[in-house]
Amino acid sequence: MADTNKLIKNVNIISEIKNLKKIQDISCNIYNIDCSKLISKMIKNKIIVDAIITDPPYNISRNHQLGYSNMGRSGMDYGNWDYGFNQMKWLKNISEIVKPGGTVIIFNNWKNMGDIAKELEKHGFIVKDIIRWIKNNPMPRNIERRYVNDCELAIWAVKEGSPWTFNKPKLNPYLRPEFKTGVGIGNRIHPTQKNLTLIEKIIEIHTKEGDIIFDPFLGSGTTAVAALNYKRRIVGSEIDEKYYKKAIERIKQ
Repeated sequence: MADTNKLIKNVNIISEIKNLKKIQDISCNIYNIDCSKLISKMIKNKIIVDAIITDPPYNISRNHQLGYSNMGRSGMDYGNWDYGFNQMKWLKNISEIVKPGGTVIIFNNWKNMGDIAKELEKHGFIVKDIIRWIKNNPMPRNIERRYVNDCELAIWAVKEGSPWTFNKPKLNPYLRPEFKTGVGIGNRIHPTQKNLTLIEKIIEIHTKEGDIIFDPFLGSGTTAVAALNYKRRIVGSEIDEKYYKKAIERIKQ
């Protein structure tokens, strides 16, 4: 892993969309913009990335309890951004910005995985696997009436046309498609924030040093921090100005 402090000092953060043409030469490109608009601009400027690793809204928020009274809040209300989110819209044009053999990894609710897989296949991607994030410290919810939800899923697909990156450690006879980490409850910036170690491990296996990773739903900036820690370049968009500013602060720390 890279010397984080040394690397961060050399990071140039570009946040003005007019500088999009420089995207290939800058370590960190973070924009406060709707991802669909950024994707359109990337297509126009012929920007190609090596991988998309992202955690879009799951569209699972609800403002009623449904047995979640032990959560200390009303229902599962993550924010307005999670209500009615269109899971398919942003996927329509991503094949134009991902290189042949490029990787796409999308976290989401298990109920949405089939639709996401079909949409990716429509646009020239081959679905390879479902990745499991096993949580060591899951949130206990309604434990007398159902299983503890200790797992989140991500779909892994590759664009047709070239070999894909898969960095299996030589000492491992094989890799299971699962990663076990804690949730990281303390110091959370975003309500659906992913564990940094989880994203670092995924980046280490599915990308190479110097690769450009695109996260259209940057949130708290976890993918950006993980990418920089492992000497990858990052392009990200976050539509919520509050989280965008917090992500920038986190990257600069």
